[in-house]
Amino acid sequence: MAIPDFQTLMLPALIEISKRSVTSTKEIIPALIEQFKLTPEERAQLLPSETQRVIDNRIYWAIVYLGKAGLISRPGRGRYSITDVGEKVLKDKPGRIDIRFLKQFDSFKKFQEISKGSKEGSDDVISDEKQADSSVDPVEQLEASYIKLKNEVCSQLLNYVHELTPTDFELLVIELLKKMGYGVPGLESVTHRGGSGDGGIDGEISEDRLGLDMIYIQAKKYTENSVGRPAIQQFVGTLNERKARKGIFITTSSFTKEATEYIQRVDVRIALIDGKELSKLMYQYDIGVTTERRFEVKTIDGDYFAS
Repeated sequence: MAIPDFQTLMLPALIEISKRSVTSTKEIIPALIEQFKLTPEERAQLLPSETQRVIDNRIYWAIVYLGKAGLISRPGRGRYSITDVGEKVLKDKPGRIDIRFLKQFDSFKKFQEISKGSKEGSDDVISDEKQADSSVDPVEQLEASYIKLKNEVCSQLLNYVHELTPTDFELLVIELLKKMGYGVPGLESVTHRGGSGDGGIDGEISEDRLGLDMIYIQAKKYTENSVGRPAIQQFVGTLNERKARKGIFITTSSFTKEATEYIQRVDVRIALIDGKELSKLMYQYDIGVTTERRFEVKTIDGDYFAS
């Protein structure tokens, strides 16, 4: 069974809360995980930000919405009780509790008005209906929007990289590796070595002050062609000539299956970075991008209000 969405979790959460006079998320979450028979993989699945488990986040939002409708109360930090209104709802045996169901309660209507800034107009009605139909909770909606924007920027980044000259691409790779923390702090230990007679080496990284431990870099700017096994074999040969044990091969295109399988069988350690991974690293380390705006997502600090 897939991880249930937060609206599907509302009724089971209310039932679970009703079983005890006062309960906590520590009791609710395991009980619902067992009820929906989630696999170990589903239980461990994280939000894209990797800050919280998906199931925990969805149960949290189900509980928040139940509280906004007045079906449950919060007698203490992380503690919940069913209200008389919640008891009446369960007595009527609803088949499902979701946002549309909760709209019958005045307290939930007020919550929605506050959430949308009390603005009147058709746009608000449309967004309200979309929210009711959505199976995604507010945090997941925000993270999904962020990922969509990130993917679009990464795609544009790769298009710009494709327009660079081979030398400029090699210099970009050197700058990226520096930003990622490679080399010896305080020394110019990540250097560009491209040009004629480079032996297939476009850059090198010294991992110690005496240059005894080296990482060699090859950067290939392709638009369509994938990097195959022959190119990787040639790179391995170059590393062996230098008695090197580590290498980084970066391309703007992709690697064939034969190429990725080949590096698993050789003695040297080679990191393969394709165009998609390159654009993500550029995004992460601010190469070719600027921060346009920043949003902070805040939650209540329960410790502040604890007695």
